[in-house]
Amino acid sequence: MAEPARRTIDADLARLAEVRQFVRDTAPGLGADEAMVRDLVQAVDEWVTNVIVHGYRGARGPIEIELDRSRFEIEVRIRDAAPAFDPGGAPAFDKSLPLERRPAGKMGIHLIRELSDRFERRAPEGAEGGNEVTICMDCPPVASHTGGTP
Repeated sequence: MAEPARRTIDADLARLAEVRQFVRDTAPGLGADEAMVRDLVQAVDEWVTNVIVHGYRGARGPIEIELDRSRFEIEVRIRDAAPAFDPGGAPAFDKSLPLERRPAGKMGIHLIRELSDRFERRAPEGAEGGNEVTICMDCPPVASHTGGTP
């Protein structure tokens, strides 16, 4: 079995282009079609931006992005050492509000949920804080793919 593809960056908005390119370069080899790649790039970019801006709040810290393939999913795991944050507790996005009444921002988690088939957070094993988020896209099995978990 192949190892998951990993990239670790420092929490810096200037590194987002590198993260997007990493996902663009890696996801097709895991069986993602063009639309899936586009959605994964946007979802990962949104989450990593949230970690940098809201998690680390301008401080430096590591962010690890890992792409892997299970039999029926492409999985992206994003780990950080920022204060714990559970996106499940974030207020629901109210799309019924007219644009002029919507608060600025606050759409990121909603967007990730819309773009992905599964989005969840857990506390990293053995850590005193931090976050591990998994963003998954359903993907038909690829006969030639040997990486990831069955």
